Amino acid sequence: MIYSPALSHRMTQFVTIMMCVSALWFSTSCDARNQNATTTHTFKPPMKSPAPRFVRHEVLIKFKDGISQERIASILKENGIDVIAEIQRGRLYHVRILDDRSVESAIAQLTSYQEVEYAEPNYRYETQK
Repeated sequence: MIYSPALSHRMTQFVTIMMCVSALWFSTSCDARNQNATTTHTFKPPMKSPAPRFVRHEVLIKFKDGISQERIASILKENGIDVIAEIQRGRLYHVRILDDRSVESAIAQLTSYQEVEYAEPNYRYETQK
């Protein structure tokens, strides 16, 4: 075998680097006193915040049969509600809450009237992609 000082120097560098890497790996991964010293970091794509399930300040109200338009208008006015659209010949209304009440509290208030068949949020629906 031929002895070469350059080859010997490179081999010494390689062994030194390998020993440093091994010592560093050993000291961080095998520390019995601190099990959490090496935490693996995995890439998690940013979570898209879910869209609200319903439109803020909007409700659908269905009135019972035989309720006069005057009484419906009175109930809506008493509750600070503006009509966006009238559906089903004056029985179903798409409305907007004019103050800062939550949709849930407005629904609770509306369903307390005997003239109201139901009130529900204006739910959002999305098609499957």
